[in-house]
Amino acid sequence: MSEYRFFLLHKVLVVVVNILLLASVFAAMYFASLTPEDFNLTFFKTIGTFFLFILVLGVGGKVMLNRYRPLLP
Repeated sequence: MSEYRFFLLHKVLVVVVNILLLASVFAAMYFASLTPEDFNLTFFKTIGTFFLFILVLGVGGKVMLNRYRPLLP
């Protein structure tokens, strides 16, 4: 893999993880608004679940990307 492609894929991974985190906040707010009496509990349970999934996805993507990291002279 070329150095350019590696850094491009790395930046794409960062952007995707950021978009997923933003979407998880929106989704958690929506699900929490369905039950106003348990807003905080529902919000934190939802955002925690999404955050763990996105964290595993991001770290896994980074590990997979580093396997094909170009060797710099």
